[in-house]
Amino acid sequence: MEPQGLPRFKRNVSVQMIETFHIKPKWKTSDFYNLDYFLTTHKDQNLIDLYEKSGHSKDHMTLYNCHQPSFIPDCVFDYVIPQFNFLTNIAVAINYFKPGQYLPIHTDIFEKYIKVYSVKIEKIIRYVVMLDKGISGQMLQIENNFYTNWNSGDCFGWDYSEKHAFYNLSLEDRYAVQITGTLK
Repeated sequence: MEPQGLPRFKRNVSVQMIETFHIKPKWKTSDFYNLDYFLTTHKDQNLIDLYEKSGHSKDHMTLYNCHQPSFIPDCVFDYVIPQFNFLTNIAVAINYFKPGQYLPIHTDIFEKYIKVYSVKIEKIIRYVVMLDKGISGQMLQIENNFYTNWNSGDCFGWDYSEKHAFYNLSLEDRYAVQITGTLK
């Protein structure tokens, strides 16, 4: 039973999670430790307010993000992005979750991406590439599927309508490359 006041998501049974896959890691996670990260949360303030009203702390519904024009390690452009040659209009960010941070169940808004690339939201796909091996307490949820203990280089994707969440309930930081694009 869902807590009262939280948003209800309508499930479109024809929508399925984008296929997961693996790329061989050719990076050092330490290259991602000291980027120009900024603290952010989900862009839907009404959603965050609903979660806070039900007892969640705004201080924990956050993550650290780094995106262009800030420096992003060369391996992202030279190696990771070419693995996504089925996408166009690629935008990259690095997501960093400290222990205790999470983003609750949500769908992505893509407001800035839509403005920059002039695309319809229905065409947008997002992936995360896990930069380290997952440990107990680090979780990714896409619709009703939970992913834990992933390997470095595992890639998980979803489309614009799929609800998802990230949880770092571990004792260690979690880093991932976020790739947003449209199918070629």
